[in-house]
Amino acid sequence: MEFRNAHATPPVTARGRAGIAAFLDGPEPAEPGLVACSRWHAEPAAAVVPRYGAVAVKP
Repeated sequence: MEFRNAHATPPVTARGRAGIAAFLDGPEPAEPGLVACSRWHAEPAAAVVPRYGAVAVKP
């Protein structure tokens, strides 16, 4: 991440699941909600990666 931030714009900000969930305070989560990207449409044995995606509806 340090290398990418030194050579690209905009900078990356590392956030865990709780930090990303804070962006969903207001929008209503929709299926599948906040999940690891590898679990979006995953095979049952897919490894979990530390990257998250979310679907939500703005009220």
